[in-house]
Amino acid sequence: MSKITCIGVFREREHSPQRESDDAAILTAVARQLDRRAGLVVNTTAPEELNALQNVPDVVFYMCEKKRALEQLQRLQQAGSLLINPIAGVRNTLREKMVPLLADAAFFPPTKRVATSQAHANGLQCAWVKRGDYHAIESSDVQFAASPAALSGIIDDFARRGIASVLVQQHIPGDLVKFYGVRTPAASSRWFHWFYHRGQQLCGHAFSEKTLQEMCENAADRLGLEIFGGDAIITNTGAVFIIDINAWPSFALFRETAACHIADHIVAKIHAARQTGDAHA
Repeated sequence: MSKITCIGVFREREHSPQRESDDAAILTAVARQLDRRAGLVVNTTAPEELNALQNVPDVVFYMCEKKRALEQLQRLQQAGSLLINPIAGVRNTLREKMVPLLADAAFFPPTKRVATSQAHANGLQCAWVKRGDYHAIESSDVQFAASPAALSGIIDDFARRGIASVLVQQHIPGDLVKFYGVRTPAASSRWFHWFYHRGQQLCGHAFSEKTLQEMCENAADRLGLEIFGGDAIITNTGAVFIIDINAWPSFALFRETAACHIADHIVAKIHAARQTGDAHA
């Protein structure tokens, strides 16, 4: 039986400011884990090199997210490659798609998408303002507006930076937690982990970890993500709000553990694909 070819694609450098090494390290760690598995031939590449591939790989696991790279991955999928994450899931993390998919969920704070060219503050209260296309690429892509006047000024700042739209999300007071997950398409987790963000005045509000996991998996399921991470707020009543979720974070504090679980997930997907004949694998 021929070897199964696997290609890992790094995130675009401009989407990893000050996180380039962490993003590269988790993909490299997954590639290293896969390379130890019998029957797999594993290589990595930059998204800019996708169009130079000589052959269609059986499996592509990737962190890239810009439109051009996703279009190239779409062509590989049409040619038979198995993509991880599913490409629809990565596209759904774009703000314009994510907000409608999560809007009716009780765990998602009221959020509206606003064009930066509009009269901004009408009817809007103090809130978090986030760039309206991708997840935060630099620190100024997420800003807190403590008043309508501050909100208008922040949106003007986004407009000056050439960002066409922003999300205005209701501020939810509470403890900020980070979560990571690797889940099957059936929404159950192979691995789920959470921890408190550093640099906050922690209240230590009591909450159900099971509820947190279920809500994070629900959010990932709505978007179609299998490898994901994000941020949540725990309120003083123990309520959980998912304020952001994205495809394949850096897993920086738990890299080797995450890499093992991601590699196991990829191998399981390969075996499933071989059984159904959905991919070269």
